[in-house]
Order: sequence, then structure tokens, then C-alpha cells
Amino acid sequence: MTVPAIADVFPATVTADEPIAFEIGAGFNTVAMPELAARRILGVLGHIRPHPVGAAIARGGQWVLILPADSGTGMHWPWPVDHRDAGVLSVPPLSAGPADALHWARLGNGQGRVFTAPLPCTRRLRCSHPPGRSPRPTDSTVTERP
Repeated sequence: MTVPAIADVFPATVTADEPIAFEIGAGFNTVAMPELAARRILGVLGHIRPHPVGAAIARGGQWVLILPADSGTGMHWPWPVDHRDAGVLSVPPLSAGPADALHWARLGNGQGRVFTAPLPCTRRLRCSHPPGRSPRPTDSTVTERP
């Protein structure tokens, strides 16, 4: 079985030298969260095979996970997670490294899959942050609304 990789969803990043803007919603959604929260999810869900977390873009202490289009819509994404089904995502070139402000923190799961499975992630996040227990975020994310 072939799984979508970064080059399949963001083909221009393979040869790019600079970040490229991609429209959210056309072929993917995003969830942005603090890096620490993303790393916790990686660890907690590490026993599942294949790992449900795919690729992640990092910038300024925040990770953006890539979801299949329409897969996270209507789900409860608790704070500090910001789900987007529209807007623009700045995607780094595949050659970007940790020294770059915008880079790939994770190139996919063990199979190289770009997409994160939303259900295991949102379930884990809801256990950590019950609805109504935390304030809403006020800062912007890597993604921008149109």
C-alpha cells in the first residue's frame, strides 16, 4: 500500500529553496500546537503501529501537523490546539534543517506518511485538556486565515 508522503502533498518543496505558501483545505487541514504538546502526543501514541502522527512543521516552539482534508472538521480540538480547514500554510523546503526558522520537525511516521490520523490525537488531547478547563489562545500560528 502506498501512503502519501511530503513530496506527494507538497511537491514544490522537493526543489524549493524558500518556504512556499499552500492553501489549506484543498488537499489537507492542519492542527497547530506547542512543540511540547506535540512531543507528548508522539510519545503517548508511540505504541500504535503504524504511528498515527505523520509529518510536522516547526516554527518558534510550535508544531503544525498535517491532516487529510476535512478529517478534523467538527471535532473538538482543545486548547492549545488550533485546527484549520482554510487559510494558508507556509511549508518549508524539504532541504530545510533545524537551524532554519521554519523546518520539518518530523518527515512522517515510520512509513513516511505525511498525514496525521486525527481521531487518536484528539482523543489524547481531550484527556489532557477537558473542554472548558483552559483559556483560548490569543497568539497567531504558522497558519493564517484568508
